[in-house]
Amino acid sequence: MTQKPMSLPKKRMTSDDRRQSLIDATIRVVSRLNYDRATTALIAKEAKVNEALIYSHYKSKKDLQMDALDYMVTSRLQFYRANPVFLPENRCQSVVRSLNAQYLQMIQSPEIQVFSCLLKAMVAIDPEIQKKSIACSMAFQQFIRENLMEDRVRGFFDDRFDPDIIAWEILGKIILVATLAVTGSLDKFGMDAVRTSIRYLEDIYLKKKP
Repeated sequence: MTQKPMSLPKKRMTSDDRRQSLIDATIRVVSRLNYDRATTALIAKEAKVNEALIYSHYKSKKDLQMDALDYMVTSRLQFYRANPVFLPENRCQSVVRSLNAQYLQMIQSPEIQVFSCLLKAMVAIDPEIQKKSIACSMAFQQFIRENLMEDRVRGFFDDRFDPDIIAWEILGKIILVATLAVTGSLDKFGMDAVRTSIRYLEDIYLKKKP
């Protein structure tokens, strides 16, 4: 008689793992709905946990949503800063062009939910969520501005333009396209049109060669 192979014991989730699963579920639910309609019941269902688990980690739905906003900014900026364009041997490349190419690849992945959630936070009913969204937007805008300044050092950024204003233009486009992608409306605009619009903007404020 052939013995069945023993199944390995299921790995227990740590407190940090459970907290992360709740944050991930919050991002998915908010991206589909909004901050006001994303109830703890829906978040728990998305995370496949009991609703009571949320309150063992957070005092309220708002605390969870605020934590999710913090995570979105921190994780996204870490992800972008890991781009090889920041390595010393790649200083001959434009930082902004490289990150735009990375962003275009991300559009059709679940990661795009981050920017849609950021936009929805701006129009949330809760003033604290709104205030948090502005702080998050400022962090992204500052990162883009720093990249434009680095491109200036590398000889790519056109000095006729204000990097502070261009950074807001770039962030606005990212948030808009992200929202179209999450809502399933991107096909109406078309990926080719998205690529073209980004290239048009790059051609205005970036030089082809340093």
